[in-house]
Amino acid sequence: MNPVILKLKKKIKYRIDMSFLSNSYKDVSRLSSQIIFYGNKQFKAKELFNIKGSDIKNIIIQSSVDLMDNIGKELNNINITVHGNVGYSFGEQMLSGKLILYGNALDYAASGIKGGSIFIYGNSGDYTGGKTNHGNVGIVDGFLYVKGNVGNNSIERMRRGNVIIEGNIGDYACNDMLSGTIIIKGKIGKIFAEGMKRGTIFTKDKKVVKEYTRSNDAEYNFTKFYFKEISNVISKKIFLENKNLTRYYGNTNSSNLSEVFLFKL
Repeated sequence: MNPVILKLKKKIKYRIDMSFLSNSYKDVSRLSSQIIFYGNKQFKAKELFNIKGSDIKNIIIQSSVDLMDNIGKELNNINITVHGNVGYSFGEQMLSGKLILYGNALDYAASGIKGGSIFIYGNSGDYTGGKTNHGNVGIVDGFLYVKGNVGNNSIERMRRGNVIIEGNIGDYACNDMLSGTIIIKGKIGKIFAEGMKRGTIFTKDKKVVKEYTRSNDAEYNFTKFYFKEISNVISKKIFLENKNLTRYYGNTNSSNLSEVFLFKL
């Protein structure tokens, strides 16, 4: 079946709540007739978008703009690919399925996700993978990949899951982290992982390990397996030399049982 393809009919000036795409539609005609609020009026989806295709479980958005909010919000068993920039809350509280963005996202992307996979091939704003703007829970589970940079207050209160950030991450990141695994290739901002309880962090940034104890030089075979699995998911290698990996543990804060793997440059 052909994926459903949406494209705006004209340039917009008001924000659009795109969470309607996460609904379970019987067929594309039902989606086309979905009522959307735009400005202070109501429109059918087909009045704002050119819509073609038939596979409502696989959706492509062409020429997206950053006035389009809530794409993939509470998404369940649907795949959405977006070409262009998006607005706020991309993939917020996602349950399952896959979201792929070839562009940049504003704040609250992947906030409070509970499952599924999100791939952002651009930059992402503040509160990425963090708490929603109406709750106190971060990533419960799932997979998040960001090719570019990530803003402040990101990955707060993470419980489980895997996060890969190839760029830099802003200030106050990974605070109150409860568990999960995070790979950060770029630089890390100020006040990192404050209040962290458990979890694993892979980084090149030396300042992260200042309050940890260096482990011995044992070879960590599980990391080879982990990186291989991650590379299969994102179709590229993250770190090339496992032999340059050093483990740190035993944070000076006794309630922090996390571990950090430092990649030497």
